[in-house]
Amino acid sequence: MSKIIDKQVLEIENLISYRGNVCSQEFNKIVSDMQVKLKAAEVMSVGHPITVIYGMSGDKSDVEILIPVNKKVDCIKDYAFKKRLKIVNALVVQYKGNPALLQHACNRLNQYIIDHKLMPITAGYNVTKNIDQDNIDDTEIDVYVGISPNIL
Repeated sequence: MSKIIDKQVLEIENLISYRGNVCSQEFNKIVSDMQVKLKAAEVMSVGHPITVIYGMSGDKSDVEILIPVNKKVDCIKDYAFKKRLKIVNALVVQYKGNPALLQHACNRLNQYIIDHKLMPITAGYNVTKNIDQDNIDDTEIDVYVGISPNIL
């Protein structure tokens, strides 16, 4: 189940970021390591984690993992601090269901972009709002794609 909404804004301050080429098995290890290092630095994660896939090559993906935190952080080994993430004029597909089927919602979003002759200017930013391990079909993920406001 998914719904597409236009003219949305994604704006978050204070994020810890990891970007690199990883295979799917490494992804969860990185997220766990980020959480451990945040706790050790006495920094709390707040809000929803965000992931972005910029590209794929073989079994690896060029991925960014962003975790909103409660304060500015000078340095956490292996991770960058981003003061702000802001995407305006975004299309959002609100997806609820099994994460394995998220690609269908993204395909719908891509078709919407084509049908309306829109020009995306960002990758898809996946904001994971809810993952219920007991009922994986109740997972909620919003995917934001920035759209150029230019009319050509």
